[in-house]
Amino acid sequence: MSKIDQYYRKLMLSRFYQGGWGSYEYLSKIVKYRRNIVGQRETCGQFLTNDYPVKLEKEIKLKESTILEGSFVSPFTHLIPELMPEEIRHCRFQFLIPKNWNSSHKPVVLHFAGTGDHKYWRRRVFLANPLLEQNKVASIIIENPFYGLRKPKNQERSNLIYVRDLFVMGGCLVTEGAVLLQWCEKNGFGPFILTGLSMGGHMASLTATVWPKPVGLVPCLSWSTAATVFTRGVLSKAVDWQNLEKDYYSDSNYRDLKEHLKWLHAEENKERKRKKISSFIPESNIDYNTLTNFNYNDPKKRIKMEIVEFMHVLMDECTHLVNYDVPVDTSLINVVAAKDDAYVLRDGVNSIESIWPGNFLIK
Repeated sequence: MSKIDQYYRKLMLSRFYQGGWGSYEYLSKIVKYRRNIVGQRETCGQFLTNDYPVKLEKEIKLKESTILEGSFVSPFTHLIPELMPEEIRHCRFQFLIPKNWNSSHKPVVLHFAGTGDHKYWRRRVFLANPLLEQNKVASIIIENPFYGLRKPKNQERSNLIYVRDLFVMGGCLVTEGAVLLQWCEKNGFGPFILTGLSMGGHMASLTATVWPKPVGLVPCLSWSTAATVFTRGVLSKAVDWQNLEKDYYSDSNYRDLKEHLKWLHAEENKERKRKKISSFIPESNIDYNTLTNFNYNDPKKRIKMEIVEFMHVLMDECTHLVNYDVPVDTSLINVVAAKDDAYVLRDGVNSIESIWPGNFLIK
């Protein structure tokens, strides 16, 4: 599987983050709101109001089901509007509802998109339809920010322009998922399961941390942090490292932010029981300089480890599960992981079991 992943990546010419990091000012704001709102269940609960406006725009009646399409203003728009391109400001979703249920309950699965999964059809055909036809389970398919109808005009395919865009995407999906859960519960649906593949699995995991009630969670092919994905995994080959390096050295504030976050993480580790493990520390047995992703023959193309470290620190800050609250009931979590995943490397970082004891791991 690992060699297949690497070969497939070589065939792809796309590049992530060609616009750079996204400015020190904006990254600092994202860190602030991650720490004070999105990363805390209690404060994020301000979006879980019964009257948060959700608009239904289309209804398709089929023989065995009804498909609803709707939208609402992403709560993240109210937090950092200057970071929200017009195209991503409205969350769009498709809701597949069976005409008949198997019990008095009305179970709903929320499907989060993996990398490159634009629009609804893939998740609808391969996941939502079988759940509905075989088990009478409803599904909500969320259109990812920066994808499909929510893709900014100046963005090519799935290639996020700035590093900050990934964190904006996460902030949007966490708050949008919470709104949809609240809206469904208000309308008599439940219980709920959150799921997704790879990036979608991680977004589902983050959403579970802010929901104040027990919720099922099935993250597939994701792990405890996105740091290794973009610093050591196959996708690190698609990162525009030269441009990130140029942007990093153009503003000394980036280095200040990196050092500040490293200090914060070290101090927090002294206090917390669930200690965060980073593969980018002296105690780690991983040698970044020998990794094939950065082992360029041309010395001019070699990536400075300071740049890789900044990426790792930022990703840990905004995506590491240890920085978020533990879901209310971890016994409802089934983690599906590949034995040899070249996209989401698991060595040198926390296992999900160490952060959320009580979950069930399937390999």
